[in-house]
Amino acid sequence: MKVLFAFDNKFCRGADGLYYSDGQFPYRLWQRYLEFFDEIVVAGRVRPLRPGEQLKDLDLSNGPGVSFVEIPNISGLPTALINRVEAKRKITDVLQDCDALIVRVVSEISRVAYQVAEEMRKPWAVEITACTFDCLWYHGSWQGKAYAPLAAYLARRMISKAPFAFYVTKEFLQRRYPCLGVTVGCSDVQLIDRDEGILTERLASFSQLRSPFRIGLIGSLAHGQKGVDTSLEALGLIKDQLPPFQFLVLGGGDPTRWKKLANEHGVGDRTEFCGVLPSGTAVNEWLDGIDIYIQPSYIEGLPRALVEAMSRGCPALGSSAGGIPELLEPECIHQPGDSRTLAALLERAINDKGWRARHAEANFRKAAQYDHVVLDPIRRRFWLNFKDYCRKT
Repeated sequence: MKVLFAFDNKFCRGADGLYYSDGQFPYRLWQRYLEFFDEIVVAGRVRPLRPGEQLKDLDLSNGPGVSFVEIPNISGLPTALINRVEAKRKITDVLQDCDALIVRVVSEISRVAYQVAEEMRKPWAVEITACTFDCLWYHGSWQGKAYAPLAAYLARRMISKAPFAFYVTKEFLQRRYPCLGVTVGCSDVQLIDRDEGILTERLASFSQLRSPFRIGLIGSLAHGQKGVDTSLEALGLIKDQLPPFQFLVLGGGDPTRWKKLANEHGVGDRTEFCGVLPSGTAVNEWLDGIDIYIQPSYIEGLPRALVEAMSRGCPALGSSAGGIPELLEPECIHQPGDSRTLAALLERAINDKGWRARHAEANFRKAAQYDHVVLDPIRRRFWLNFKDYCRKT
């Protein structure tokens, strides 16, 4: 059985003709689907390497059973008008040779793909990993804000009639985008190397305050959705009240504007943009060097980076966006963009090792709910049901 996976992700194509991803779509992600389908064709976009980015720092997305088809940009005007016919033609050509479709929202490519599947009477499923309205509202442009209400309406209509819907949250996305079909709430996080020794080492590290104290955040620099601006403003407010610290940001994108903002808030010499690392062991090692993790996002589904940090025993603070309150205690939460509250939370956390120890253990225990031994059976049952549905359709 062959399935088309459609999403507006931007892959890098190397000179070797292979496709690479900056953390979201390593080959091991596709292996989840290959357990149920013989082949996967991935429909997405292609981007050039960003300044300072190298293929060796990205995840190889190619592998046995996985092929790619490049779809032109159909997000925004005038490209949507120019490229939409070509995008639909490519998706139609590929889907004719496939037995089913999986789409992931938010994505214009997903919307075109599901419409083609409906026309061709092909079975399809949708993965809801983020709020369409929030993604566009906090995109950073007036066009995004103008389009957000319509896009959210279209997403709700699409998801409501999906035969199968896979949500990464337990409640948040389900409330905003209900579905009448078969549904499941299950994170798409992929935890590795989780054991009690991680927590033991983390708690031992609290015996003395590291100098400089390390505050970490994982998120793309290509947009402002991960709250890097909120972090820099918060640190600027309390920089003179804190012991020596470093703010480390792991993620792809041009850091130029963020470096400028860090300097404006007086923390440029304490901020480091670490680029990208392959997912898995390299990211875990980076997290092990962090003393507190922050996720002050404007939008989220259920942030995988936060779950990964929690699985490494990191005490953490986050905004109330998306499913973050499903992960962290209320005393660890601030409103998106509220730099003053984040500053107060950070100052308390850094100066109170007892607080850090309590939340390190609480987060490590909470992350156990997202271990593969818990999530894999849930995912497997959902995709087996979808596969059976495809056979009967």
